[in-house]
Amino acid sequence: MSSPTLPIPGNILLARQPIFDKELKVFAYELLFRSGNLNIACVTDGNSASSQVMINAFLEIGIDTISGGRVCFVNLTRDFIVGQLPLPFPPSICVIEILEDIKVDEELLTSIKSFTDKGFTVALDDYVFEDGKMPLFKLIDIVKIDIMACDQDLLENNVNKLKTHNVRLLAEKVETQEEFELCKSLGFDYFQGYFISKPVVIKGVDLKPSRIALLKVLTMLEDPDCDIDVLEGLISRDVVLSYKLLRIISSPYFGFRREITSIKHAVVTLGLKAIRDWFVVIALTNIDDKPNELILMTLQRAAMMKSLSKDFRVDSDVAFTTGLFSLIDAIIDQPMSNILNTLSLSKDITSALIAREGSLGELLTTVILYERGQWEELEELEDSQGGSDEISTHYLEAMNWANGLIQTV
Repeated sequence: MSSPTLPIPGNILLARQPIFDKELKVFAYELLFRSGNLNIACVTDGNSASSQVMINAFLEIGIDTISGGRVCFVNLTRDFIVGQLPLPFPPSICVIEILEDIKVDEELLTSIKSFTDKGFTVALDDYVFEDGKMPLFKLIDIVKIDIMACDQDLLENNVNKLKTHNVRLLAEKVETQEEFELCKSLGFDYFQGYFISKPVVIKGVDLKPSRIALLKVLTMLEDPDCDIDVLEGLISRDVVLSYKLLRIISSPYFGFRREITSIKHAVVTLGLKAIRDWFVVIALTNIDDKPNELILMTLQRAAMMKSLSKDFRVDSDVAFTTGLFSLIDAIIDQPMSNILNTLSLSKDITSALIAREGSLGELLTTVILYERGQWEELEELEDSQGGSDEISTHYLEAMNWANGLIQTV
């Protein structure tokens, strides 16, 4: 994997969380940030200097690198906002997010108006239907509601009231498909949470043909006695998959002096294990009724686990495979245990995927905590078993690699 074009400032932890529209397309990313050094203020502590550190970090990395050219939600503290410090991002790609505990007064309202006059979109974070926040509604464009803090009746009653203020509604902490469907039916415009990484299992409904085919492929590829000639025939029967596999293997990533010209040539040159992993990647990208972001998350996680594998004393290829299968339940819409029963994955991989056990399980947990910006839990884990000082670099490298691969296939 290639290195990011710009270095990441030291002691900086940063990640992104997708925000989806009603069609499950990525509308924006919320940028998650904190200093990796506990002696440096966290972005949520009200210190304008901490906001400036965050902004400098995103400037140094390149906002397009982490946002992929999409809109970014950026948390800003009260001190930063009322200080009317310059925000060096174009208004067209930046949403200013006002934290839920911010004090609302004339000074704040005047400062927010100065940003909206420049064309910035403003969102109110974690709104819990407080009257004290109502003066903000003449200035804000988006209201974020933590649905885990509300029961359904409270949500329904207040959503109808909010619609009269001409604001767009964003549901936060949407954890299941049922919650997504409920919020969509109530009139929410955007959705943020980990619901896309959960399987949608409906009893009595058969697996879709694409899922059955993928399971057959995965079962065969994980068989240690898999015959190369049989594998070649399996791949060659699908023209699209064959083309995509050859295109990836012939890319600069592998650096072969001569172009790979056939499936058999690829199998002989790379070996069965490498072909297996890359064919799984291709097969995953062929699932066309799942959000593209889910496949991107899978590839990024696999790449990040491979990059961090040395720190956890696990084999890099095994780490990659573990990451590759870590969201397979959401992709196939079957319980993880059912899927793993059909595959011949090693006990270490299975234990990591089911129970987060062993070194592989710790590595997978570390990567998931980082993806979600759960910095405190991440620090506790690193304190107990050590961790990489360059984890943010590995995160960006994995992101860039996954983005490039998606574009290739």
